[in-house]
Amino acid sequence: MNRPAPVPSAVNRLLYGAAFACVLIIVVLSLLPAEEMPRTGIPDGTDHFIAYWGTGGLMALAFRGRGAVLALAGLALVGLGGLMEVLQQLSPGRSTTWSDFLMSGGGALAGLLMGTIAARIISYGRRQYSERLGSLPRLGAPMPPTPSPVRRGRP
Repeated sequence: MNRPAPVPSAVNRLLYGAAFACVLIIVVLSLLPAEEMPRTGIPDGTDHFIAYWGTGGLMALAFRGRGAVLALAGLALVGLGGLMEVLQQLSPGRSTTWSDFLMSGGGALAGLLMGTIAARIISYGRRQYSERLGSLPRLGAPMPPTPSPVRRGRP
């Protein structure tokens, strides 16, 4: 299997940071008391799916090309959904439901799948682009000699 095309280290740091920030936001929002919890206006469970979908997608992009690490991150994200549902019992006014856990886990898996597909598409595009650039002369490289024009007639 082809390794993904390299990505600048600044982009890697950004992806790791964004994925970690999403996990922290999920933890904080999951443990808020009911009266302090922000209301999104979307149906219950959908917000779980969206939050874990985005986090899973960022994790897939951050851990692209490292299948074992990505699988472990996916299991950890699904486990986080379950842990947050259990810990919500300690927050005043909050309750736990299996449907919220299933939406969180489903969102995590869907995000991991979407992010993996996106990483492959991006890697393919980067590889194609770099191959095209490889056929062009580099700046500062000597130019190949050009043939002299052929003259016809009198010299």
